[in-house]
Amino acid sequence: MDTRSSILTSAIDCASRSLDARMQPSIGALGYDIGWPLASQICGKHRHFVLRLGHKAKRPALGCNRERGCETSGGGPAERASHRDHGPAPGERQAVPAPLPLETRVRVVAALCEGNSIRATARMIGVDKETVMVLALRVGEGCARLHNRMMRDIAAHVIQIDEMWSYIQKKEARVTEKDPAEHGSAYLFVAIDANTKLAISFHVGKREDGSTWDFVADLRSRLSVVPHVTSDGWQPYIAAINRHFGGAVDYGQCVKHYSRKPRRDDDHRYEPPRDPFITKTPISGAPRDELMSTSYVERFNLTTRHTVGRTRRLCLAFSKTIRGHRAAVALGICYYNFVKLHGTLETTPAVAARLVQSPWTLAALETAALAEGETAPPEPQPLKLQVRPGATEKPARELPGGRGFLRLV
Repeated sequence: MDTRSSILTSAIDCASRSLDARMQPSIGALGYDIGWPLASQICGKHRHFVLRLGHKAKRPALGCNRERGCETSGGGPAERASHRDHGPAPGERQAVPAPLPLETRVRVVAALCEGNSIRATARMIGVDKETVMVLALRVGEGCARLHNRMMRDIAAHVIQIDEMWSYIQKKEARVTEKDPAEHGSAYLFVAIDANTKLAISFHVGKREDGSTWDFVADLRSRLSVVPHVTSDGWQPYIAAINRHFGGAVDYGQCVKHYSRKPRRDDDHRYEPPRDPFITKTPISGAPRDELMSTSYVERFNLTTRHTVGRTRRLCLAFSKTIRGHRAAVALGICYYNFVKLHGTLETTPAVAARLVQSPWTLAALETAALAEGETAPPEPQPLKLQVRPGATEKPARELPGGRGFLRLV
């Protein structure tokens, strides 16, 4: 008999001779020391230990394991349900799982912020999949509340907005009438400050008028100066921005034309030539041609697909519920704003925007997110007309009724 088999046999013999739950820590320590953990569980009704190899057990069962020697379990659905759901015997002490220490929680959050899936994070850290899901949901929703409180009175002079596609449970083409309304495509609407690279506002929802108006309204309520805004060619932006910003905005659209025509030389390795590739269209105010761009926000989308695993294409890490998806996106955006150093800025966007004095650690972000309470959304305030960086001051006069500014351009 090899060493592994002899150790396992000794552990099973030791467990079978004892009916006390206090033996579990010693067995767990044995499994940890030999490098292949054993999942131990006490069956309160049938009074025996159940041991399973760690790589065989996806998570500890709530009842005893019928497949491994519970002789009194029935074969029908009712018997199996009773066998699975029975609790500890009367008077028997039931072990209560201890909360995860801060170090373990930070390791879980770090793995999620590097784009790992729930199951991959559970395997790497050595915690249960359900534990990772609960922690990710709590931290993500806390990050959403933290973002709501801190992103206020932002003096963003040049803003780029865009939408990034993802999906919930199944792609839109597979959605049927019986599926919940949240299934299918889910777009991340996001607004980026082109100077500080700060993610000012975001919204997760369908790519439709309602989500567009909610996103633009949230963006407007977080600003303190008249911005220069550039978006793609999504038409609902025009009505939403005109409604919420009025005349206090310089808005233009930057549309990129991707052709589907084949190359003349049948070389499919490269993108076909496009002429013109970019079309810039002023919509309202006095947008400047050199500022009409969506390059920074598109680069943010690429970063998000690497840091938020649920948005990655062609994988199994997609979200199953809209609540979990929004929590994952909120965690990724707060990690981007407060923790991740930007390559060009050499600091975090939150530091560049003077929201915080120094970059945060993951432990600080996780602690702040779990402690963050509910805060009412900000109310839109009158926007101030300030000279943008690199521009010269020109005469301007505010129009009555909050209709904007009369400016010399």
